[in-house]
Amino acid sequence: MEEYLVEASKLLDKARGLTVEEKRVFMYFVENISVGEIRAVKELKQLGVNNPQMVIRKLTNMGLLEEGDECYNLAKPLRAYLARRGKASIMKELSS
Repeated sequence: MEEYLVEASKLLDKARGLTVEEKRVFMYFVENISVGEIRAVKELKQLGVNNPQMVIRKLTNMGLLEEGDECYNLAKPLRAYLARRGKASIMKELSS
């Protein structure tokens, strides 16, 4: 089994336990993959997320997101999973 798949499966297990608001932020990054800090906070507020910085920090601490230079990224194993299996498979994993 490919390494990215093992790591992505572990991360998706964590993602299943997210709150509705946390899942909204996670899915935002599934859609956008890498977003500048200012833009992410602004757009997440527009999506109704009350405290985007706090949620992003939690998802980063869980390993679901990574913090780059003034940007946030979907975690590398999840990027590989997304590239090979598509967004629909992540959505399916979260609903199971």
